[in-house]
Amino acid sequence: MLKVSIDIVPFGDAERTRNIGSLEISRTTPHDDPETYNVHVFSIAGKPGRTFQVEDHHYKDGAWLLIARALAIYCE
Repeated sequence: MLKVSIDIVPFGDAERTRNIGSLEISRTTPHDDPETYNVHVFSIAGKPGRTFQVEDHHYKDGAWLLIARALAIYCE
């Protein structure tokens, strides 16, 4: 599973960092290529939000592209 956290760091002060949301991205099978991934979005309060899938992602394309694809779907 990948977890992408979004934090606010007011004025660069790390002691005041607070999480405002996250995405959890997990495979749907033990190991297929390409793979379909489940994406779960969590709100500022950690409450579950939207759930969707990223389909046909190849391992060779890497985690950053998977995250970008998940964000693109989320922002549609």
